[in-house]
Amino acid sequence: MTTVVVSEAPVGRKLPAPLWWTVLSGALLLVIFAGYTVWAGVWTTAGVYLEDFKSYVATGRAVRAGVALYEPGVSALPTIGGTFKYTPFAAGVFVPLTVVPKLLLPLLAVLVNLFSLLVVVWVSLGQQGYAPDQGRVAATAALTALALPLQPVLMNFTSGQVNLLLLCLVLVDLTGRNRWWTGAGVGLAAGIKLTPAIFVVYLLVTRRFRAAAVATGTFALTVLAGFVALPRDSAAFWSANLADPSRITGDSDATSPENQSIRGALARLLDIPDVPGKIWIPAAAVVALAALWIAIRAHREGRELLAVSVTGAMMVLVTPWTWSHYWVWFIPFFVMGACAAFRARTWLPAAALTVTYLLLFPWKVGDGRGNVPVVGLAVLPDNYAPITQALAHALYVALALALIALAAIRPAQLNPTLTRTTTPTHPR
Repeated sequence: MTTVVVSEAPVGRKLPAPLWWTVLSGALLLVIFAGYTVWAGVWTTAGVYLEDFKSYVATGRAVRAGVALYEPGVSALPTIGGTFKYTPFAAGVFVPLTVVPKLLLPLLAVLVNLFSLLVVVWVSLGQQGYAPDQGRVAATAALTALALPLQPVLMNFTSGQVNLLLLCLVLVDLTGRNRWWTGAGVGLAAGIKLTPAIFVVYLLVTRRFRAAAVATGTFALTVLAGFVALPRDSAAFWSANLADPSRITGDSDATSPENQSIRGALARLLDIPDVPGKIWIPAAAVVALAALWIAIRAHREGRELLAVSVTGAMMVLVTPWTWSHYWVWFIPFFVMGACAAFRARTWLPAAALTVTYLLLFPWKVGDGRGNVPVVGLAVLPDNYAPITQALAHALYVALALALIALAAIRPAQLNPTLTRTTTPTHPR
């Protein structure tokens, strides 16, 4: 008996690359980025542009000054509750920002996010089997331009958040070739912001034990570095209740539409501000187990981009508090959807992608501080009908669950495997 192996999406597959398309893609990226600078100017005028990034710079200065990072009423950082939210290692990472000239800091924040977004799109296209040629360059420019206005992505740029960088670290680490250092990106990302540690579980259940060990070891080194450089702050951070969402938000109320997690969706559905763990944790556990099962199957079938993306979506869903800007994990799914629409012989994938894109588009739904536009259907304000609010406030959770379900039902449509084994045949 022989086994026939056929190529389904071979590495080196070409994307169209006529000169007009390459020029148009580059021009589109420039136009969208120029539009973003206008948007950023509105936030700058209101004095709220790059607020999170400014808190990172302030944290770096606090480290240099020896100020406590995690003591309410003492730290006095420009954050909710005045305390630092990430690890002591992350605080050390932010120290170099204090030596960058003040005028260059906004440019640095934007360029890091833009570079991370470009890399995520580039890697995602590579995981679809496309060769690193002019066609892939043009597609990367076009899809990056289209991804930038999506509400979670735009809010990362506007606030100067690190989620795009963490997504880039994990995706590059886990979808590349297996090297002795595979897992280091996961460990480093977890050392900055704890939630990516869930990928160690993914590595274990997919039997990538060496990578799991590297990730765990890298994370341990970040913890050790924190204790060496900031022993008092490290003791305060690691002795606290890290699972307490009030550490991040200042209180235990989960009903804010900004909380796009399973816990937040249940809190709004049941109208319980501090939804008990006995309610939301079992629900989150069921989603986590289902997502891990889907990720294991995708990994075994050679669909690594899909496996990692499902795990990332699960990570954001089960976090006690999920800001809308955590949902940059929609980007790999967006690229997969665009590739599916390109390959399809029917209009259905393109229609589904268009509807999803419009749901994630930064529609203006109200005005915030300093008359800054409030954007995104997921954060619809109170002046809309209750049923409309309820549907909108569950948007990202529902969309993520739908994508995970699609990954289970139609994995090949999202991420064609590089090789496929057909039914064994008998030799004649």
